[in-house]
Parts: sequence; C-alpha cells; structure tokens
Amino acid sequence: MDAASRASPSRPAATVRLGGVEYVDAVAFGMRFGLKAELSAGARKLVLKSKWTTLEFEADTRECAVNGLRMFLGEATRDHKGGLYLSQIDAERFIGPMLLPGLNQSSVPPLRIIMLDPGHGGIDPGMQNKRLELNEKTLALDTAQRLKTLLEAQGYKVFLTRTSDRHLSKNKKEDLQMRAEMAQRAGADLFISIHFNSVASKADTVTGVETFTMTPRYQYSTGGTSDDRDDDEVKQANPGNRNDAWNSLLGYTFHRELLGSLGASDRGLKHARFAVLRLVSCPAVLVESGYLSHDAE
Repeated sequence: MDAASRASPSRPAATVRLGGVEYVDAVAFGMRFGLKAELSAGARKLVLKSKWTTLEFEADTRECAVNGLRMFLGEATRDHKGGLYLSQIDAERFIGPMLLPGLNQSSVPPLRIIMLDPGHGGIDPGMQNKRLELNEKTLALDTAQRLKTLLEAQGYKVFLTRTSDRHLSKNKKEDLQMRAEMAQRAGADLFISIHFNSVASKADTVTGVETFTMTPRYQYSTGGTSDDRDDDEVKQANPGNRNDAWNSLLGYTFHRELLGSLGASDRGLKHARFAVLRLVSCPAVLVESGYLSHDAE
C-alpha cells in the first residue's frame, strides 16, 4: 500500500465489538505503522514486521512478543472472520505507544526528578530466603542506594521513599499510600518501585525478571481473569492511568534494558493495580528484580 492510502498512526482504526470488548484488525493496525503482515497456522498466528520492529501475536491468548520481549496484553486476541484482532485499548494504550512514542499525547513529560521506592522495610521483610538469610527489604534498599548514585552522576535529582530499614506506617495500606504521596510532594517525573520475588515450590527452577505497569482502565490485570472485567476497581479511573501511554513506553524500555543487562530469563512485561502504581501521578514501573528463592539468582 502506498503512503497516501495508509492510515495515519494518530487516527484510531475502525472497531468491532467482540465479547463486549472493542477490537481492531491487527493487520490494519500494523499497516498504520508501516508493518507488513505474515499470517500463518490457519490465521492463528500473526507476525507484523518492519526493518526495526517485530510483533508476534497468537489467537485466544494474552501473551505476545515485541522485538522478542515477552508481553501480556489486557485482552486476549481474537480470531474473527479469518483475521486476528487486537483489543482497541491494547492497540492504542499499550502496543501503539511502544511503536511511536508520544502517540496521541499533546506533550512529552520532563524527566528530571526520580523517586526510587525500595519495597517493604522495618516490620515488613518482604520475600525471604531463609537458607541464605536474605530479606527482600535489605536487597531492595541496597539496590536503590546504588541506583541513586548512578542516576545522580548522570544529573538527575533522586529521592528514596526510605533510606534505612524502616516502614512508613504499620498499616500496610497507609504505608503504600505514603510512598505515592512522597513522589507527589517531590514533584517526581518518574517512579521506580524495586522488589524481589520468591516462590514456595520449585524454588530451584523458577527464575527471571518481571516488570509491571499500571493496568489501563476497563482492563483486568495480568494476574486476573475476564470475570474481573465488571469489578468496580476495573472501571475506576486512577491517577496512575493518566500516563497509560508513557507507562507502556517506560515498561517496554525498562524491561528490555533489564533483560539485556542481567541476562535474566524473561517473565514478561505485565499489568497490575499495585497501590504504588495506582496512586502515583507520574509514569511508574514496579520491577521484580529476580527470585530470592533461587539460591544462584
């Protein structure tokens, strides 16, 4: 298709309603960004590709890949009339902003002040590896302090939600809310919450890095099911949703760099309504930086 007849990236594609959700033709979506389609396996798998970008989708699953990175959509893709369809929210608020930063945004937010949030602290140890006597709260603070030094050397103004082994409140809900409020008072342009993971079973095999951004409004989180779609929480507009597009770009670049630097296994870029992601007004990401339950990792 020539450039004159190709749809503009800023112009949303026509939608079709499937299962109560608005969907767009994934091939038409790709064409807006100059991506050519390769459909295979009886229209069950779709690759959208250019010189720089490769998107991989499969029908009836929320898992996809962007330039080889594992991603989780808000809605499963659909096989409709012989074509593969992508939910409109995933297209416009998740995948699209990765392909064209600033898509449908009036301005680019500044990036001068960064709030680092070492998870847990004080009475809350977080995840633990008792064999190695490791607590998540200790590693999260150590990581944040090291990162603060590196970022300040690059000219950023950096704050921490805690600088010692302490909790902000004995009430967990209040503790998390206070972390978001600290970012607001500091005028943070970016919020990074640092955590470490753990599992009770198969601890010797489960490894990897997970990156989370705020779940877009009207979608259910990666850990949820479609039954959650009618919950009031899903319909609610939260401060964290003001930055859905920038959260998507942040999550993608953050996850890509983590995997490239650490060589860790890819557990995916995911969505969650974690309190700190829900309540902050600036672009935000929460990272599960590895599994404490895996001794080697």
